[in-house]
Amino acid sequence: MYAIVDIETTGTNATYNCITEVAIYVHDGDKIVDEWHSLINPMREIPPFIIQMTGITNEMVADAPEFADVAEEIYTMLHDKIFVAHNAGFDYGFIKSHLLENGYELKSKKLCTVRLSRKIFPGFKSYSLGRLCESLGVQIENRHRAAGDALATAKIFGMLIQKDTGNHVTTALKRNSKEQLLPPNMEKAVLEQLPEACGVYYFHDAAGKIIYVGKAINIKSRIFGHFTYADYHGKENDLRNSVFDITYTLTGNELIALLLESEEIKRKFPKFNNAQKQWDRNYCIFKYIDQRGYIHMAIERYHVKKEVLKVFADFLSARNYLNEKMHAFQLCGKYCHLQKVKKACYNHELGICLGACVEKENPETYNERAENAIAAFRDETDTYFIVGKGRAGNEKSVIYIDKGHYLGFGFFDADWYNGDPEILIDVIKWRPDTPDVQRILSGYISRHAVTQGLTIIPKA
Repeated sequence: MYAIVDIETTGTNATYNCITEVAIYVHDGDKIVDEWHSLINPMREIPPFIIQMTGITNEMVADAPEFADVAEEIYTMLHDKIFVAHNAGFDYGFIKSHLLENGYELKSKKLCTVRLSRKIFPGFKSYSLGRLCESLGVQIENRHRAAGDALATAKIFGMLIQKDTGNHVTTALKRNSKEQLLPPNMEKAVLEQLPEACGVYYFHDAAGKIIYVGKAINIKSRIFGHFTYADYHGKENDLRNSVFDITYTLTGNELIALLLESEEIKRKFPKFNNAQKQWDRNYCIFKYIDQRGYIHMAIERYHVKKEVLKVFADFLSARNYLNEKMHAFQLCGKYCHLQKVKKACYNHELGICLGACVEKENPETYNERAENAIAAFRDETDTYFIVGKGRAGNEKSVIYIDKGHYLGFGFFDADWYNGDPEILIDVIKWRPDTPDVQRILSGYISRHAVTQGLTIIPKA
């Protein structure tokens, strides 16, 4: 038995939005044998654009039952049947989420009439419910109302069963087919051809625009994970319903994938990525020498032309680090630009600063301690390469860090490398340095360098 379902909602995300109407037609594979329909009080205001589209007003649902009041009836209608809908992931995600909130766990096989129509009635320009009905000569009454759309879907489903000479319905219901999980607007072959390798993947909408960027150690497995989880999470459900194509870039190892993912999110600004979208510049400690010959250290935004001593993801981290070095090496608070004073710094009053700020200590003596402090930065700000696994064969990946600045990554043939750093520099493709990149590098290297086979090679 099949339960053909359509719902109306206050929005597209099952996590945050509510159902305003449910219609269910029970179909035995030949005809409709039972039906259930009700408006639902969402217990919130219906947005004006939803009212305009569906015609369901706040006044209409004011006296309607809440979902909790009819949850048992809906579950009884659905739990032992195959769930059928036009874009089934959307309707199933909402129904499943609302039932779960009320103590009922729906575990139904699903059939999507969008996916089935693409296979059984190929060649149509559009498979939206309205256009598909036009193409098949099915009349819809009360368009964008649950009962009208569900009845039209039931008629289409009957036609699909009659014309299914390729056994697409049976195939979609097989336990290992995964058809029930896939985006309605994408062929299964696209996902089957995805690599089981490390890289960055891109979800595209109908116009080809990138709407999501992700990274994965196993691209194929991770992408199927998105669609498996969609039945439980509103955002993933929205994402699944918006995907028309998937592309990818292999990276060879996870660190390169993390760096590329961060860059691409900022560059492409995908709709479904929330984190790491904003471009920002790192804070850094840099040095300069004033006209009297004293070394100054200060915190400012990253700039490639400055003599950077150390790069930080945020101002507070940079300030805390410089303050620690200032005390450890008896440096002047004024010349570290941590204390805004006109004459002697507070450190001088405390006996920490030896008087450079009031010229009681000459530049040579003060600068010797300042250089010792700077030398303490060097281990973390030297120029070096991070070499890791490549994409195939003897290929290796390389990341280039120059005086604390991330300059980019590239790939090279290990058989060609003879220890000359210029060979590594030549394959580097320039990439932007951001606070997120610095966070990724410092965190990943400290935790995973050994386990992931990364090698740090200082530049001579």
